[in-house]
Amino acid sequence: MARTLMWTRSIGLLLLMALLSLSSAATTCAASDAVEQEAPALRPTVAAEVGDLKLQLEKGLRARRPQEFEFVEMVVTMVSDDTLPLDLVKRAFLWARKKATTVRYPFPYFERALRELATKQGIKIP
Repeated sequence: MARTLMWTRSIGLLLLMALLSLSSAATTCAASDAVEQEAPALRPTVAAEVGDLKLQLEKGLRARRPQEFEFVEMVVTMVSDDTLPLDLVKRAFLWARKKATTVRYPFPYFERALRELATKQGIKIP
């Protein structure tokens, strides 16, 4: 009889813990949905990404010449004007950084890759 009572209590305790964890998960999902619906301003904006983009391109590509800084500025301006897609810039950046394992300055690779990718999409980079 005592073993049966212990067994029943442990099963009951396990069921209670399972219910509590399900309830907690449902509350967490509802809270995250509410945050997404109520506060879209909390998500990163394109303007914030563009501000970070300039620094990321200059430092990540090791820009060192005035022409390189001018090109970065032009790219950032085109992204902020929505004439150049941000994902295109990021794709060229990542490819050039991968190339950086064999070369010291990845900037020329970035510039060429970005120009070619943009041309394929019908975007002209001056």
